[in-house]
Amino acid sequence: MVKKINLDEQIIHGAISLEQKGEYVKPWRIHYKEKDFYTPNLLNGQAEVPAGVRISLVSNTSKFKLDIAPSPLDLEFDILIDNELFRTFVVNANETCLEVSDLPNHIKRLDIYLSQRNKVELQALWIDEDASFQPFNDARKKWVTYGSSITQCYLAESPSQTWPAITAKELDLNLICLGYSGECQYEPMIARMIRDTPVDFIHLNASINSYNAETYNHRTFQAVVIGFIKIIREKHKNVPIVLSSSIYGAHRETTENRVGFTLVQMRKEVEEVVKIFNKNGDDHIFYVNGLDIFGAEHGHLLPDNLHPNAEGYKIMGQNFADAFKPYLN
Repeated sequence: MVKKINLDEQIIHGAISLEQKGEYVKPWRIHYKEKDFYTPNLLNGQAEVPAGVRISLVSNTSKFKLDIAPSPLDLEFDILIDNELFRTFVVNANETCLEVSDLPNHIKRLDIYLSQRNKVELQALWIDEDASFQPFNDARKKWVTYGSSITQCYLAESPSQTWPAITAKELDLNLICLGYSGECQYEPMIARMIRDTPVDFIHLNASINSYNAETYNHRTFQAVVIGFIKIIREKHKNVPIVLSSSIYGAHRETTENRVGFTLVQMRKEVEEVVKIFNKNGDDHIFYVNGLDIFGAEHGHLLPDNLHPNAEGYKIMGQNFADAFKPYLN
């Protein structure tokens, strides 16, 4: 016999909202009831991908079964026991069940990290009939990080080996990952969402997709970033914000795009934004140079000259943890 565990906000962590779709629960990284306002096309579909989202509980169960909706793509899951990676599992395309039967039977914190690459819809979680169970009450500082595909980390080794997950583990933080592949264009809807989300620490990354998509020029870039932060500050008056610039970007460092930007120039403008806030009395916003996180010396870890590989994301995770430590007191 087995016991069914409700899949709700008590055990699903890292999501912005949960949608009940018939028998399935779908985690979202936006407010799904307002999804039409998150253009273009739900941030190009990335808001439905549960990067950083995990099921977290405390139990002595020796096995579990997670029923999911069939997906046309393989889905990868990480199982963590007491915050340490136990095993990575792949549910093949169109299969509907993840079963793990060799867990240690002592009381433990169990985390199931969902895929950071593809959509996941959850149906039911089952544990041993006689097993103890309680939701994991995550009292750690809540951290939200906003970025692009380099924050979603498609090429990470597995869902818990993204740089945000590694940083969260190193600093003992409760992660909300707002890394959206191809996005991070400082839309007001995302600023409003961060503003309205209870958090203790905020990280914002700026520039790489604004460079790639040639979205903003020298007239508009700083204005958009400043407005974004001002919206967040409407409620998070004294929450520490770290604004970081792009990691090493190969030819983008010195090659101007069609609006006249290089990454070197964009980093200067990002740093200037922080100085403007500091000058005007905001002592809780800080700048981190992306080259201190992942510099030219790591260029060989960019297989496409843009995205770090699995090793690169591990380096980023540790370096961001070191960079954030001074601002978490």
